[in-house]
Amino acid sequence: MSSTPAFVSADPALFNPQSGRLDASHIASDIQLPVSTIAMAIGKKAPSVRKHPDASSLQPELRRVYRIWVAIVELHAGNKKRARIFLNAPNKHLENQAPVEFIEKGDLKPLEGLVEAINARQPV
Repeated sequence: MSSTPAFVSADPALFNPQSGRLDASHIASDIQLPVSTIAMAIGKKAPSVRKHPDASSLQPELRRVYRIWVAIVELHAGNKKRARIFLNAPNKHLENQAPVEFIEKGDLKPLEGLVEAINARQPV
């Protein structure tokens, strides 16, 4: 069973309009991170992600980043500026590490757990 929320609202801006697939460059731009950081988060090499940011082979891991980002934006009532601040601020529930540090390391599991706990209104 996945540790991410069962449903998050779709953000069409994060998809390639031609392929209908998630686009790593659109996600990176929305979060305001380099594409290389998104590549690291999904365990892929940056040049290939830059060349084919909506490749079908990227979709499973991109969905994880997408779910985390959209849930954090929803937590902040759609305010992406506040969501970015949340990503960059040390978090007591993550041993005072900033959530972005987990993205940069490619360790999404703690963020999925945090998002799930927040969505379920459970203590983390």
